[in-house]
Amino acid sequence: MDKFQPQQTHIGWFPVFLAVLATMSWAGNITLAKWLNASIPPIGLAFWRWTVAALIILPFVIRPMRAMWPVCRQHLPLMFTLSLLGVAGYNTLIYIALKDTLSTNVLILQSSSPLMILLAQFVLLKQAATKRQVLAISISVIGVLLIVTQGNLGTNIAIGKSEWIALFAILVWATYSVLVQKLPAELKGLPMLGYTVTLGAFLLLPFYLWESLTIAPMPLSRESIFLGLYTGIFASAIAFFCWNSAILKMGASRTGQFMHLIPVFGLIFSALLLGERMETHHLLGIGFIVIGIVIANVASVPNKNDALKERQEEKV
Repeated sequence: MDKFQPQQTHIGWFPVFLAVLATMSWAGNITLAKWLNASIPPIGLAFWRWTVAALIILPFVIRPMRAMWPVCRQHLPLMFTLSLLGVAGYNTLIYIALKDTLSTNVLILQSSSPLMILLAQFVLLKQAATKRQVLAISISVIGVLLIVTQGNLGTNIAIGKSEWIALFAILVWATYSVLVQKLPAELKGLPMLGYTVTLGAFLLLPFYLWESLTIAPMPLSRESIFLGLYTGIFASAIAFFCWNSAILKMGASRTGQFMHLIPVFGLIFSALLLGERMETHHLLGIGFIVIGIVIANVASVPNKNDALKERQEEKV
């Protein structure tokens, strides 16, 4: 059996809850970032987001980080790559995309993550998608298209420069979600969170200084402080811990299916915070997305024959 393939038995509801909590936090991050985007530069927001996250989590993870440093040193290229992709790269690209496109567009495009993860998983780990995964993602994609086309699936969808940046960011995130499974067991959890968040903030520092000197500095205002605290605490420290924990338990492909919830939560937040109405096509789209997630996760525990087959494969 593939050593990167997580165990699928007795998963329970808790990893599902963690994945839902992470996607809900990220939907709020995108909605709030767009709301205050005009006054806050993207790299500045990304830098202070991860700086706040590092300051919050370091007191809790510094001891396991020290204990695992010899192991981390052996896997520095992988840890550097994870920091570059999942921390410094993905979020900064999303904030840049939000400068010139609607938050709804970015929220909807997030639902391409499960497809991107399956692609990255096949390329990097040689894991093919199951029929259940393909069916679940296809149904969820119908829901996304219902939302983005306002119920008319024949509508042409225009994708501009900012949307392409968002799509590239999602590919970056998918690669991160797959590569995180290659870490040794000793680094997974708190040590990895501490190393990637701290290193990611340092990677952003020179770009933040460049942006501050040549484009615009990060303003010190009530809005910027609020956004920095929210993104640092909820969308970074808490959400990344929840997402990584879910991946380690359910695998990248199954956990990635929950990215379809980002536009769902985003639409709900827009209705509650910005007064936008929930239309019929929104509700239909949300229904298809939820059905896809249920199909991806229900009846995932293998039967006795499957379990016996897995044990035999492990012995080979």
